[in-house]
Amino acid sequence: MKEKLLLIYNPVSGQQLVGGQLGDIVLSLQEKWDVTIRPTASKGHAEQMAAEEGGRYDVMVAAGGDGTIHEVVNGMMRARQQPVLGILPGGTANDIARTLQIPLTLLEACEFMKTEEPKFIDIGKYGERYFMNFLGLGLISTVSKDIKNETKTYLRHFTYYIKSLQHMQNNQLFHVTIETEKRKIEADAVMVYVANGQSLAGLELFTDNEMNTGQFEVAIVRNVGLSEIISVASSYIKSEPIEHEAFYLFKADSLSIHCDPPQLIDTDGEKEGQTPVSIELLREKMRVIGHL
Repeated sequence: MKEKLLLIYNPVSGQQLVGGQLGDIVLSLQEKWDVTIRPTASKGHAEQMAAEEGGRYDVMVAAGGDGTIHEVVNGMMRARQQPVLGILPGGTANDIARTLQIPLTLLEACEFMKTEEPKFIDIGKYGERYFMNFLGLGLISTVSKDIKNETKTYLRHFTYYIKSLQHMQNNQLFHVTIETEKRKIEADAVMVYVANGQSLAGLELFTDNEMNTGQFEVAIVRNVGLSEIISVASSYIKSEPIEHEAFYLFKADSLSIHCDPPQLIDTDGEKEGQTPVSIELLREKMRVIGHL
C-alpha cells in the first residue's frame, strides 16, 4: 500500500507556476504516493490545513513560495502527529529550497522528492511561532513589506536588491541590544538577520549553514553606504567571507533582542509581531525531504 501524501499548494504564488503544472505534478507524485490535493484560499489557510490534517498523512508537501512553506511548517508543529515535509518551490526567491538543495523547477523537484531520503533539520522558534530560514528586523522587514506581489513576480528576487538600495538611503537606524549566553551586544543598526538557512532573496550568504548545525548565524548590519555595498558585493562575487566593520557576525543557539524603537519581525518573508523577541533553535525538530 502506498503512503499517503497531502499536497497543499498556493495557486497564486510566483507566476502561478504550481497551478499551471498541477496535473503533471500530481501524476509524478502518484508514482510513489496516494496523493490528495488542497489549494489555499486565503492567508493562514495553509497553516490551518496542515494543523488539522497533519496526523492523517505520511508526507505533507508545501507547493509555493517561502510564505506557503512557513505556514505549513507552523501548522505541522501543531498537528497531533507530524508527517515528513516535502517542498515544491514555486515562489519568488525559494530560499528554503535553495538551502535544502531542492531543484527549483517543479517537475525536477518531484523527481527529487521520490528518490531523496528524509533528513532531520533544526528549526527556529520564537514565542509560539516557528521559522525554517530566517528571522529578520529592520531593513529586511521594511523592504519586503513595500514589494507588491505583481512587482515581485515580474522582477523575481532582483526586486529585493533594488528596494534595499532605496531604503539604505533613508538611514532608518534603530538601537538594538542582543543578549546570548556568552555575550551582550549593543549597536545602532539598519538590520538584524538571524539565519538558520543559507540564502536570502536568492543570495547564498551563509554557505556553511545547512539547517542541522545546531547554531544560528547572526548578522548585525550597521549603517551602510555605497562603499560598504561595493565591498560586500565584491566579497560575495569572489566567494570570500564578508568582513567589514559595518557587518558584525556571530553564532548562537538562543538570543533575546530588544530594539528602540520597536521593529517589525519578519520570519521567512512573513510579518509576525514586533520586538522584543526571544529566539531559540530546536535541534532536529522536523523531518524534511532535502539534501544537507
